[in-house]
Amino acid sequence: MGDALPEDSIYSRMSLDDVDYKVYMPILIIIFAIFGWLSAPGFSKGQYIHLIDVLVYGPYLIYLAMKKTYTFSVAEKVFLLFFGTTTVTYNLRNFLSRL
Repeated sequence: MGDALPEDSIYSRMSLDDVDYKVYMPILIIIFAIFGWLSAPGFSKGQYIHLIDVLVYGPYLIYLAMKKTYTFSVAEKVFLLFFGTTTVTYNLRNFLSRL
């Protein structure tokens, strides 16, 4: 009951920060893009706000998630990637629906 891992076990030495997150980024971007696209109702804010979100805000969040020089953990990078990707797809769908 509740057997602890040995101290020299690979699982006790690995943390989420050791994972090469760039391997998983393309898969996460696709999943998050589908989520953002499907969650958009097709109407809401003005068109200029949608364009700013699609062309500036969302890509900047994705850029931050991909930077190596920032000291974000992998979980924080995935969080930024999620919000950047869903921001772009959600607002792109809303923008396109109002054309």
